[in-house]
Amino acid sequence: MEKYHLGIDVGSTTVKVVLIDEKEKIAFERYRRNDGAPLAVLLEELSSMEEAFHPSSISSTTVTGIGGKTLAPLLEAHLVNEVVAHATATTFFHPSARSIIEIGGEDAKFILLDRGPPGEPVISDFAMNTMCAAGTGIFLEQQAVRLGYTIEELGRVALKSKVPPRIAGRCTVFAKSDMVHLQQKAVPDYEIVAGLCLALARNLKSNILKGKRVPPPVVFQGGVAANPGVQKALKEVLGLKPGELIIPKHHATMGAIGAALIGKRRLKPTGYKGKERLQRHLTLKPTFKSLPPLKRTTPPSTLHYPKTIAGEEKLYLGVDVGSISTKLVLLNPKGELVDKVYLRTSGRPLEAIGEGLRILSQRLKGQVEVEGVGVTGSGRHFIGNFIGADLVRNEITAQATAAIAMDPEVDTIIEIGGQDSKFIRLKKGAILDFTMNKVCAAGTGSFLEEAAQRLGVDMQEFNRLALKASSPLQLGERCTVFMESDLLHHQQRGAAKEDLLAGLCYSIVYNYLNRVVEHRKIGERIFFQGATAYNEAVVAAFEEVLQKPVTVPPHHEVTGAIGVALLAIKEKNWQKSQFKGFKLGEVPPKIVSFQCKSCPNRCEIRMLKTKGDPPAFYGGRCEKYERQRRKDKEQLPNLLAERERLLMEWKREDQNYPRGDIGIPNILLFREWLPFFGTLLQELGFNVVVSPTTTPHLIRSGTEVCCAEACFPVKLAHGHILDLLNRGIKTIFLPQVVDFPSLRPELPPGMACPYVQAFPWMVPSSIDPSHRGARLLRPVFHLGEGGNLLKGELRAFARETGISLGQVKKAIRSAYEAQHRFWEKLKRRGEEILSSHPDIPICLLIGRPYNALDPGANLLVHEKLRELGALALPMDFLPLEDMEEYLPSLRDIYWHYGQKILAAGILCKRNPRLHPIYITNFACGPDSFILHLFKGILGEQPYLELEIDEHSGDAGIQTRVEAFMDSIRARPWREGRKEETSLPQKLQIIPKTKERRKIYLPPMSHHVEAVAASFMACGVEAQVLPPSDEESLRLGRQYTSGKECYPAVLTAGDMVKMTRRPDFDPKRSAFLMPSGTGPCRFGHYHKLHRLILDQLGYRDVPIYSPTQTYTLYQDLGIVGRDFTRLSWQGIVAVDILYKLLRETRPYCRDKKAADRLYQESLQTLCQAIID
Repeated sequence: MEKYHLGIDVGSTTVKVVLIDEKEKIAFERYRRNDGAPLAVLLEELSSMEEAFHPSSISSTTVTGIGGKTLAPLLEAHLVNEVVAHATATTFFHPSARSIIEIGGEDAKFILLDRGPPGEPVISDFAMNTMCAAGTGIFLEQQAVRLGYTIEELGRVALKSKVPPRIAGRCTVFAKSDMVHLQQKAVPDYEIVAGLCLALARNLKSNILKGKRVPPPVVFQGGVAANPGVQKALKEVLGLKPGELIIPKHHATMGAIGAALIGKRRLKPTGYKGKERLQRHLTLKPTFKSLPPLKRTTPPSTLHYPKTIAGEEKLYLGVDVGSISTKLVLLNPKGELVDKVYLRTSGRPLEAIGEGLRILSQRLKGQVEVEGVGVTGSGRHFIGNFIGADLVRNEITAQATAAIAMDPEVDTIIEIGGQDSKFIRLKKGAILDFTMNKVCAAGTGSFLEEAAQRLGVDMQEFNRLALKASSPLQLGERCTVFMESDLLHHQQRGAAKEDLLAGLCYSIVYNYLNRVVEHRKIGERIFFQGATAYNEAVVAAFEEVLQKPVTVPPHHEVTGAIGVALLAIKEKNWQKSQFKGFKLGEVPPKIVSFQCKSCPNRCEIRMLKTKGDPPAFYGGRCEKYERQRRKDKEQLPNLLAERERLLMEWKREDQNYPRGDIGIPNILLFREWLPFFGTLLQELGFNVVVSPTTTPHLIRSGTEVCCAEACFPVKLAHGHILDLLNRGIKTIFLPQVVDFPSLRPELPPGMACPYVQAFPWMVPSSIDPSHRGARLLRPVFHLGEGGNLLKGELRAFARETGISLGQVKKAIRSAYEAQHRFWEKLKRRGEEILSSHPDIPICLLIGRPYNALDPGANLLVHEKLRELGALALPMDFLPLEDMEEYLPSLRDIYWHYGQKILAAGILCKRNPRLHPIYITNFACGPDSFILHLFKGILGEQPYLELEIDEHSGDAGIQTRVEAFMDSIRARPWREGRKEETSLPQKLQIIPKTKERRKIYLPPMSHHVEAVAASFMACGVEAQVLPPSDEESLRLGRQYTSGKECYPAVLTAGDMVKMTRRPDFDPKRSAFLMPSGTGPCRFGHYHKLHRLILDQLGYRDVPIYSPTQTYTLYQDLGIVGRDFTRLSWQGIVAVDILYKLLRETRPYCRDKKAADRLYQESLQTLCQAIID
């Protein structure tokens, strides 16, 4: 009987089964989607295989893939690593291959091969995608569905492209946002599809390759390898020549083939045990965590919004162009609703507008004169020009206007649209605060709709089934990509469809509350607006979680359009409307795309031409094509441009530089300290070459080479380094500045964040200057601590550069003078601005100089403000050192820019003319804590937070800025400025004689048990909190923003969980959370915890926070003379115990017995300390 070898690859979205014979020829091959039930699909395929091949003929069974770990024991099979499996198959079919790119359903890999024995792989390096499935097969598939194509059609359509637009590839949410904005600008589908393929290829380059070399030939395998659009994109992005990208014949099943080959060549025969155990496993009933059933607690709204019948000739048109739907309403001059139309945008906003106008015209039989047109929504500027709008206004203001018209007492608006969600707080009929979803769209309408499609239900059935659910599943807060996969997985495990749908309703609520609302106060009179409010199950989930009534107002699906029409009535200052008529859609407009090459920005310009009108242009970053929209801003000073000029005033061009060129990247600390370092090097005889202002090209190039998932400023910094190298600069000055001078003598020096400090040492991992004959000059400076430490560093710098110490000292003095001149000029200009322009709103740009004050990295926020008639004032134009009353609280803020940001918040609190705009970046570590403290200073005072990174879109920033300016102008009250606010302060250990409290310690390691025992040995009652669990995580997320590091969230949840126990006595309780001196975020955990306890009403419960420096022993010694000795000995003893466990456990037959012995020994140790 001929023998065969079975290879199985169970992936995230597909199952692959392959049989090879003794000659390593493929005898059986199956590739099939698993539809969320991988083991059930595998069972079917194994049944098919057994019909053709007798189980006894199979000598070995080898499995791989994400499901391999579950499958291997069920089939008594060998488990092999999928990287090794793919490499084995590739070298078998293509021995000359040097690189492998594999893109599957939810994962992607890069494998670098070296030469080895014939047919045997030698893997020298590899990389895989992280948790996120963006840039994989499911990413493309989701976009194909949104565009109305099959995945097969998507690849063919992409080949038609001539000018593909740039689309975000890091996340499916960003990609969808970009697609929506492009569709609203009438970009053809085939261009968008090509942009998606390029986005996937760029994502692979930046997030997986991360600067790694990709030597050809490159073998491209996995299911996505069949897509010709992605094949073309990979060749372009990786710069491959014809013939250097190979698509294997069996590209979809290479993992299974590799597993079979490994089983045949290297592993002991296992045989094939059949499918019976797999069948038994599939019959097991799973258990799920559930939530309370959904039930409406509030009766239907009795609110009435006046509606009249058609018959009035003069009407106002309101249009809301959203990402998913287009809404049109007609109001009479009294604001009464005459008619409304709700249509799917379907990616074609111009056609949707034309259809909506046609429907209205037919209903009203054309007997209408439009007095005014208001347009809102994400496509408002483009559509406003297309239809002839008299007023264009952001969605936040429009939604608030409609709500206030329906109920003047409303104080909270929940608005969930197709692609975004908004939270608006109102006070006395004006916007007090607002926010929108930043990164994740898992809490939006399209997420629900797509999930419903995956489960095979329409939205009407969704609502009915969800309200019937008896045990809604606890699905958590998942990314939209993963949630869709999880839904099918849970369904195949036996979860009822209605429980899944109800669980989705809870999920959308928790996502909205934790990621959009965050810590903002939710009022008592709540409106739920947007088409998602049709879903009563979602309304019920909000009521269940908030434990408050939620009102769905009349016409909730078109409130944006109603609001903007009301604004047109209220603000009418025109004699005749610019409206182009109801027959507009009958004449298709002409859309032309081209790239402007006037500057390095290389903007993609879209030109809209309608018959009889001059062309309209969109997509530019300057006034060249859009001067009409921006014509008024020249009347206000451009303070960021002035700052840029002052930043370069030190530069002299009229002298010889004997030491030649040296490059300084215009990034990070140089965005403030360039006068210092530029003057220093110039005085030492160098010609200083500074990289240019940030451009999209620099952003892209930096993102694509950065080898770590860093923050946006660090990725951008890589682009500036590349620019200097491309200019032929052979020496780049990149110092590590550890700390900076403090704002006031009473404050400690402020540290740079870890990324900024480490950047000089990160660069060679991504960009090796030696390959270009260049070098990095990387001295270390403690500019803040100074003294002998800095003197020693200057001596080291002098030795490295071959310059005398005397020359360096003289140059340093000139550098300090230049830096102080720069600061003084900024402050003088700030005084001039504050003493002038009394009627102009002043928005204070708060952040770091390298994000908030970089004109190329802040998405031109300052220009947007000027267009809206406001001044954008950089925060370093103000006397930030003037914050006397907050000095005690700022003493343990160890980040330099953290001190400055909080000082700017203090000045905003004092001065009612200053309106703060806080610019941060996605994944900024320090800001995840500084923002909490900043909010604590401002109290109820509104501010705008803008989170920007390389994927941020202009439309979202524009909406937020416009809404913020509207709220400033509409706000008739200032009481919020008078409230007393403060920052949490560090609290040392209180001696046991003063106050008898039980101290709760965080369960961050087993060593804490020894510390608790040491407290008790000294007469202080202490207890380690229970181990962190899912409840800790849920509570932690509820009281944090989601941006903090994971341990901060867990420890916050542990603390909150303790306060909810019935035996918790706030009068006899205290928590311990040590502080630090930075730059790690851990030193600010206690401040975050203090804010949370205050929010919970436990202001009198102390958090002891001794500093983890040489003062720690002094602080803890207050507890008792023996405490320091006992705790230190206990920590060392636990260390030894833990090491013994790790040394012994891997060799134990009964590993649980080793764990039990360890726990018993730990308890014995702690008791010995107490005794």
